[in-house]
Amino acid sequence: MKTKLILIEGKQIGIVGLDEVFEELAKSGHKPDESARQFLLTKLKAFNYVPKAKEEAYASAFLKEYQNYCSLDQRQTVARKKDLGTWQGIPREEVPWYPTIREELCDGCHLCVEFCPFGVYEYDPKSNKVRVVSPFNCQVGCSMCAMKCKPKAIAFPPLTVLKTFRKR
Repeated sequence: MKTKLILIEGKQIGIVGLDEVFEELAKSGHKPDESARQFLLTKLKAFNYVPKAKEEAYASAFLKEYQNYCSLDQRQTVARKKDLGTWQGIPREEVPWYPTIREELCDGCHLCVEFCPFGVYEYDPKSNKVRVVSPFNCQVGCSMCAMKCKPKAIAFPPLTVLKTFRKR
């Protein structure tokens, strides 16, 4: 199972099995609404430590991520299925290097969309926010877009996360 970093109460937390649980949920026809919240929490607690006092925050973050997962259009689904290549011999989709948008800080300027040549971001006019649509198109180790973001809405994992993926 893969680990994915998501924002929970402003902190990036690694969650094991997120995409796998999302796939299972989507295949079973669960819509990304409140009815999926408890299912997500229960399933993901089987693979991850969730502090009892933070269950509501985790459940909200899981549901938000599931809503984003379900909102991918056909173009993004095709992009996800393509061969993403490797980084130092490791399949790119196994390397947890990609940006996260802090929605509360994003002012919708979409400078990151214009700056990034790899199609990682997309502007959503409905929310007037930018979202990450192709996370594994992000070049491993690059975080230049975060430096360009004036409201500091773009977050990356620490570079130290890559040390575990260096030549084994």
